[in-house]
Amino acid sequence: MKGDIHIHSKYSPDSHSEPELIAATARKMGLDYIAIADHNFFKVHELGILTIPAEEVSSADGHILAIFINTSIPRGLTQEETIDRIHDAGGIAISAHPFRLVNGVRSKFINRYDAIEVKNGRCRVNCNLNASALAKKFERGITAGSDAHFPDEVGRTYMQSDAMDLEGVRKDIVSGNVSVFGKDLSSKEQMKLYWKYVADYFKNGLRRV
Repeated sequence: MKGDIHIHSKYSPDSHSEPELIAATARKMGLDYIAIADHNFFKVHELGILTIPAEEVSSADGHILAIFINTSIPRGLTQEETIDRIHDAGGIAISAHPFRLVNGVRSKFINRYDAIEVKNGRCRVNCNLNASALAKKFERGITAGSDAHFPDEVGRTYMQSDAMDLEGVRKDIVSGNVSVFGKDLSSKEQMKLYWKYVADYFKNGLRRV
């Protein structure tokens, strides 16, 4: 099965994508499943494609991807507290883009995650390579996701395993039995993205997403 587990919709403050359009694009890209992980917002979606309940949580130290959860996770907690809340909600905790300058946990990383996002469609190659090295060092599971904020970014980066259903996907993530594919961000794309971060920062009243 092939999936993109890091997608944002109109329920994130920095995206306007309709969930139905995300699902249609995912099917067109040949994806078997997706996770719409909006910033600090949890919603169960029924979209005609296998959809993992998810949220991207802003911890005090950086972004954490929470998938397979059954309720929203509070923002602003420590990494440890956030991971505990994710586990209490039945989910698995993933360190999202850990080496991204703006909102990765970077040197504050703690070895309590179930998996590490090693291929993020909005990270440059070194950012992703460092994440991959981190996963190997701590023998953590791995994931990949486009981090799409626009429909045409869906499926740009994805993961694949031999799982036959979502429970199998969950097991493969934790055990590291997945392969990751997709494009890293180019220098030009990164510059454009950072200008968007600055614009969003002011738009949100000088508050980070």
